[in-house]
Amino acid sequence: TLLLEFFSQQEPYNEVFRRPAVNFATSKMELAYWKLISHTIPAYLADGAAKVSGSKPVMRRAYDKVHKASETFTFFTKREWTWTSENCDMLWGLLSEVDKKLYNFDVMEIVWEQYYPNFFRGTKKYLLKEDMSEDKLVLAKQRQMRLQKIWNISVTIIVLLVCRFLFMKSPVCRNLWFKLLGLAMRGLRQLRLTLVS
Repeated sequence: TLLLEFFSQQEPYNEVFRRPAVNFATSKMELAYWKLISHTIPAYLADGAAKVSGSKPVMRRAYDKVHKASETFTFFTKREWTWTSENCDMLWGLLSEVDKKLYNFDVMEIVWEQYYPNFFRGTKKYLLKEDMSEDKLVLAKQRQMRLQKIWNISVTIIVLLVCRFLFMKSPVCRNLWFKLLGLAMRGLRQLRLTLVS
């Protein structure tokens, strides 16, 4: 969460298509769901909007590249790994105090809260060649907030449409909804009574 918080709130990238998020799927079905919801549908919508506006559609190809790249990591992400640091510890013990300062490879001394922000700044500046000025940072933060609002509104609309569809089609869902609503109201009344007395 430290990484995502920094990446999305403190110093977001200047040119992002969507707000950053990370989901770790526990099954192939869940992975297919997240790809459809988070990648495929938004890519088709963006490419459709690009075609209508006369621009070149690029998002579908971009997500295809992301999916191919992520497939190369599956060997490592689907397995558990046990690492030992015996050789590193032995080598560290053989170094003199001068060499320890000169060749400091002790990961226990890395301050990760400082390392990752510097890593993201370096990625922005040297890999993505983004403008690091304060004006661009303000614009990127505003864009990130706008993307967050769009996401929240979209999810709300989708949930409302699904609920409406279920309530119109299924009397069981409609009855369940009213029972849950009644329980919630009784719970709120009880809470109010206990707070008053």
